Amino acid sequence: MVYRGKPSAGCENCRKAKKRCDLEQPACLRCVKLKKTCSGYRDTTSLQIQDESESVRRKSEKQQARTPSPQPPQQWRQHSSPIQQPTKSKPKSNFLAPPTVTDTPTGIPTPESVHSDSTSSSDSTVDLERQILDPSWSPSAVDFASDDLLFDPSDSSSLLLTTSLMPKPDDIAVAYFFNQFTCENHWSFMRLFAAERTLDPCLDLAIRACGMAALGNVQVVAGGKQYARSMYTAALGLLNDALRDPQRSKTDESLIAVAMLSRFENLTCDGRDSIQSWKAHIKGSTQLLKVRGKSQFSTHIGRMLFREMRAQAMINAIWEDEYVPPFFRDFQDELDTYQDEGVFNPIDNLTKICFDLADLRAQIRLAKILPAQAVQQASELETRFIQWAIETSSNELWRYTEQEVKDSEHVWDGKVYSFRGLSITPTIWLTYFNMRIMLSRVQEGLCRQIQFSAEEREEQTLYFRRTRRQMTDAVCATVPVSLGHSSPAYSSPCVLITAYGALWPLFFAGTCALERTGPAALSICRDQPLPSGQTYGIAATQAQWILGRLKYISQKVGLKWADGVAATLRGEFMVPEHLVEEDNRRPVPKLGKDVRAGWLRKAGKRPLSTAGTPTETPAIRDGVPWVELVRETVDSTRFAGQLQADTGALLDIQGPSHEFVM
Repeated sequence: MVYRGKPSAGCENCRKAKKRCDLEQPACLRCVKLKKTCSGYRDTTSLQIQDESESVRRKSEKQQARTPSPQPPQQWRQHSSPIQQPTKSKPKSNFLAPPTVTDTPTGIPTPESVHSDSTSSSDSTVDLERQILDPSWSPSAVDFASDDLLFDPSDSSSLLLTTSLMPKPDDIAVAYFFNQFTCENHWSFMRLFAAERTLDPCLDLAIRACGMAALGNVQVVAGGKQYARSMYTAALGLLNDALRDPQRSKTDESLIAVAMLSRFENLTCDGRDSIQSWKAHIKGSTQLLKVRGKSQFSTHIGRMLFREMRAQAMINAIWEDEYVPPFFRDFQDELDTYQDEGVFNPIDNLTKICFDLADLRAQIRLAKILPAQAVQQASELETRFIQWAIETSSNELWRYTEQEVKDSEHVWDGKVYSFRGLSITPTIWLTYFNMRIMLSRVQEGLCRQIQFSAEEREEQTLYFRRTRRQMTDAVCATVPVSLGHSSPAYSSPCVLITAYGALWPLFFAGTCALERTGPAALSICRDQPLPSGQTYGIAATQAQWILGRLKYISQKVGLKWADGVAATLRGEFMVPEHLVEEDNRRPVPKLGKDVRAGWLRKAGKRPLSTAGTPTETPAIRDGVPWVELVRETVDSTRFAGQLQADTGALLDIQGPSHEFVM
């Protein structure tokens, strides 16, 4: 290996002109001003050290042709390949014994392997250096399924491998994190942090916690869960110290650490404790965004972090039927001044509409608005959503086209949406489809509070259900690209992240499919075969497919949050009488509690008032209460196999319920 010095990360045009490149996404400002095509930026890490093995081999062969020389021992040649990725020294931690992997293949299939007619298998030894130490390595179905990814030191056949290369848990966790969590438009700057900066200790621990937790979910790694949990607990302690410092609490590293610890709870979700910790992290990150102020928008990284954490806060507000913290709207005016070449305008515009939907749901829950006024606002929101879709579809970076993909269990009804722009594009469209589903439920619930003729009510009901069916089909057509199954169309380069963005839409699409299913919902929710001798519509098959996608996300992608979403659909879903399709209006067995949210509440039974005041997000106080809450949760007895009863704290389920939400 030869060290070539620190190369420039700038685009080709700036390097040729010997100008400083600002490295902005998706194109540098110099290329934009000169109206040139920006070629993108190089990976400086891979350029610093070059593999000269081939050059040395050629020189050696020429030398051997002149004067033959003795060959080195076979074992030297076999295990002399150098490490390609330089790693910085890390503080000592409790060493994890070399992991052991079971024989069960749990790989994440690539689009090529999914649509292949044959199943690939290999008994050859996997290049451990490439897998463990090179962040640029991408897994395939064969790679993940191989038992040689990690090894068992008790096996005599692995003795030579054990003595020649002993991967450390830190190296495994860090490499897997960069491989699975970073891609274009998602934490791509983390590679720069790792290459050019001394990583913040808290961020370093969070990286290792998430990396090992993600790997342990798709490979049985002995001691992996304990290692990941210890890193997580240590990171919480350092985060608490960092957030007590007025300066350190405003850094990008602190906000990223909070975001990553939130992801850790998504990865390891095992019940109520994880849910409460996730909610605490979201509230904490919201506090940090407010404390950081408008100055955080001065850098591209700051704007990306704000948009990502804002999306999490929006999910929490809509799910809890709470008002959106007012500072988000105040900050939006400042964010709009940084146009980012207009690339992210669709995200910001959609978020504004979603915020208004969240506030409307909060007003309905608190009976702060009359039903007639709420119906008018909901109608205006629907118009704004439709207008957003029309405008966004005209943007080359954000439009999608429909393609046919035949004979794939990973694609619903042979139809998939193909995207040609940013890696985040499918997630944004999934958010749109999901919001339309939720809005239609709000509208249907409100219309039942107003007097209409039977004909008008039937027409409205059919319209709302038709809308939900269209949006459900759209969700199903978009999910394959988020899970990496849409070859030859666009496929997500960062499946673990985009799969998370698909969970919420899959949940609500599942409720729509189940409400059209009728009596067959009982068998579907219990994961049983449909009773024979009866004809079932496409809705039953679609509901089974959606539940299968949630299972895939949990078992193959490694996002255990999906188990909670699927459990809610299976065990807590009941088809309300007014939502059963007319042709399926037969006695429906009770499936549990009614999964209800704001759109099913009886607004007319609550006292009405004229206005409501959004509550301010509490400022960060000494002691950082949300971090202390998470630490107390981590230190308490963890979820131990049986879901405990709780009276609808998160889902507004009346009666005992499983405490699973998204």
